[in-house]
Amino acid sequence: MRILIADDEVAQSKTLRPLFAAGGKGKSKIRATAGAPDIGRLILARAPRKGAGKVSKGRAGSAQPGSNSLDLGDEPEHAATILDALGITLLNSGMLNEGARLIELALRIRRKFFGNDHPATGLSLNSYSRVQRERGDYEAAVIAVQDALRINRKVYGERGLPVAVSLKELGLAQLLQGLFADARSAASEGLEILKHTGLYETDPNTTRLLDVLGRAQCALHELDAAEETYKSLLPIDQKQLGTRKHPKYATHLANFGLVLEQRGKRAGAVRAYKNAIDLYAGTLNWDRHPNLIDTYANLGSLLRSLPKQAKEAGKYLQKALDLGLQIRGESHVLVGNDYANLARWQYDSGARDGATKGFVQALAIYSSNVRKRALPANHFFIAETLTWQGRIAVERDTAAGGKEGEPLLRKALEIWPAQLGPNTPGENLAKAYLGRAIGLQRSDDTEACRLLCEGYQRLKQDPQASPEVLRRLRGWLKEQRCSCEESPASSK
Repeated sequence: MRILIADDEVAQSKTLRPLFAAGGKGKSKIRATAGAPDIGRLILARAPRKGAGKVSKGRAGSAQPGSNSLDLGDEPEHAATILDALGITLLNSGMLNEGARLIELALRIRRKFFGNDHPATGLSLNSYSRVQRERGDYEAAVIAVQDALRINRKVYGERGLPVAVSLKELGLAQLLQGLFADARSAASEGLEILKHTGLYETDPNTTRLLDVLGRAQCALHELDAAEETYKSLLPIDQKQLGTRKHPKYATHLANFGLVLEQRGKRAGAVRAYKNAIDLYAGTLNWDRHPNLIDTYANLGSLLRSLPKQAKEAGKYLQKALDLGLQIRGESHVLVGNDYANLARWQYDSGARDGATKGFVQALAIYSSNVRKRALPANHFFIAETLTWQGRIAVERDTAAGGKEGEPLLRKALEIWPAQLGPNTPGENLAKAYLGRAIGLQRSDDTEACRLLCEGYQRLKQDPQASPEVLRRLRGWLKEQRCSCEESPASSK
């Protein structure tokens, strides 16, 4: 069966065309959209059977049963359902532009024929929220799914299954906004609905909601709870899917790797990431799936911390950046992350100029998205990049480097606790480096020793803190003649 869509921009996509069988030898001079209504036309067609007679020249769909095509132009409900489902499939294949056009067309159909308050429109709003999420416009994603929630709560009540589905999409957008407590609440509410309806063990959204919950718990450093969430999630996935060779299982396995990494179980995390990559790119042949990009990035970032695998780390991080640019585009928030991830590896490799350029590029992308209101101005991505820029400046060990780094690190310290809470490793590192930045400029400034001591004392309690960073901080404490007898908790 072939699906023919009266939309030339989709039909002529160089990425999409290879997925469909070739047409006739000649090229029609008539546009595919000729004569189609504004909402577009959808035709399902099948190849003629061998030995079949000539097909009627009448209108598609007007022939008797057995006809080779069926025009759904006058069946908006079914047309929109097919367009939406095909759009999601294209998103999963890394074809954001093509998938987005079909999802947006389905939404327009449903709005036109069913109105703004119909549950069918709510279904499209869920999909459109994902489109905006994939584009990196997290604010627009939240607005769309909140509209879906409004419809679903009104039609189905507070405990209807469609409400849980929208809460899943809301939680995903909130995770990317850095609103981890909100995402945890959305996922928990959705899971309670599935338990209330008796669908917890069988509904496919159970594990999707558990995944949102586990990712939120990991980000909030609730690592015991996060690990238990994934240990209950993955067996449900396998039971529902009947296999581990499925993109849903691969996604959840990769996200479990993040939890294992945070717990210091690096070997287990590497296995989880590599197994997920093998499922995506090897078994499933989904070598353009957006989640594959993020798994390359996560694996590369982890291998960065393993000296014997540093070269391999760079390959994965470069692959994530290259694929991200192809699929997501230069201005996408997560491409900013890919630049920053590669820059960290370049820093480790001694390529400081390359690292500096990478962080500048990442911050430019984040700033652009903040101006578009697609990313919150206090997002921790920004704090992390500012910290790295300040770190590189301070490590020049000059007064000029301290002067350059000080405003970057002060800004980072304002942002770090906004989403992640106080005393994260990133905040403590920025605090220690700010103390050094001040000391390089004003050796008699008491703020310099206070910040350097506070940052150092907290970092040395972190089992995953870099020994090299701790050695550097101890050297600076000695050089600046700082006494760190007072505990961080009691310092003013």
